Amino acid sequence: MFPVISLIIIIVALIIIIIIIVRKFPVLAILDVGRIPGEKEAKFKEEIIKARVERDVAVLSGWFGRIWLWLEKRLGLVLRNWQTHLKKVKINYKVSIRVPKQKKQEQIKELFLAAEVATKKEDEEDVEDKLVEIISLDQKNLAAFVQLAELYTEQKKWTEARETYAYALKLARQKMSGDEGAGETTPQQVCFALAGVEKEAGDSAAALENIREALEHEPNNPRYLDLILDLSIIIKDKNLAIEIWEKLATVNPENQKLEEWRDKIENL
Repeated sequence: MFPVISLIIIIVALIIIIIIIVRKFPVLAILDVGRIPGEKEAKFKEEIIKARVERDVAVLSGWFGRIWLWLEKRLGLVLRNWQTHLKKVKINYKVSIRVPKQKKQEQIKELFLAAEVATKKEDEEDVEDKLVEIISLDQKNLAAFVQLAELYTEQKKWTEARETYAYALKLARQKMSGDEGAGETTPQQVCFALAGVEKEAGDSAAALENIREALEHEPNNPRYLDLILDLSIIIKDKNLAIEIWEKLATVNPENQKLEEWRDKIENL
């Protein structure tokens, strides 16, 4: 679609430029060049034409440039929204179709393998499509939700990552309470990942809430302590920072960032 629109805009721009140039010739014709010798007259006219054309082309280029940027932005948004709509329709359609359990499991396994291949090829759109298709077949597939959230995180799509991790957390809690979560992602792991997303998105309060929940399950996990220490420094909570630093120094004394953190805490 974009190449066609670009071609149309270029053609229209050229037509307008030609029209403007043609309209400028009568103006040049009434110039008083009677006192200018032949060579100087020709050169004078040439310079006038060149200056006017360059000025008009510059104005038109800027005008068409702004229009094109506006069109590109609007059309891009429309296309993305339409693509999202089609994906939702596709999911709803597949959810409504009854598939035998064994066949569904085979399809899901094949889709995970296809997503892995697409990941190696760095085809993010195809990875997303495969994971969304898995979810359409099994709306409680925790692994698919986690992988999809990780993809959105890599793409810095914070809203999508947040929403997907939030649903994954709900599933992880259900599986854990129902003793179905053996070998799957735990609620604390999802909380840690969600806290990282909230931190990158600039919501330190939400990040702190999620990492606290993760620490309730694994209070001595060095990675969790690292993150909450970073957050305590960001929000300038010196008491919390000191408490976490002391705990981290006990749990992981080999951590090479301890001195760096201590300096930052002293400067709070």
